[in-house]
Amino acid sequence: MGKGKPRKGSGAGRVFAVLSGRHELEVRRLKATPDAIELSYRITPPLPERWRDEPDGSMSEVGPPVFLSLEAVDDLGGEYMDGGGAFGTDPENGCTDGTISLQPGPAPGAGSLTLTLTLTCGDQDSTHRFDMPLQGANGGGRIHGF
Repeated sequence: MGKGKPRKGSGAGRVFAVLSGRHELEVRRLKATPDAIELSYRITPPLPERWRDEPDGSMSEVGPPVFLSLEAVDDLGGEYMDGGGAFGTDPENGCTDGTISLQPGPAPGAGSLTLTLTLTCGDQDSTHRFDMPLQGANGGGRIHGF
């Protein structure tokens, strides 16, 4: 389980080598609202495509499924569960950009989260634990960037 390393000078959060070191996952920002907490990330190079368009209009499976899960505990002991997310390949930047959410929204008075992020692709997985502040997160959607 990796703790991630802070990236210097880029304004980014934590960076993890994932999937046997072939990809880098960068935690980009945390956004909290009263209903949910959303984590934005980038994976470079992009995750492998799972589906391919065929000439007849059908699609065929060409890669294993990719799963990203997130859970957290705040500094008051409150637990947050994976609320789903979305991701897609950005061909211009050569990366996969995505978001994943936690529910419920942050508890009043919570100051930080310990997050556990797991990325699984086929038979490979990477699990990482790291801390993030919730500064101003209960104030209606403030974004905490790194």
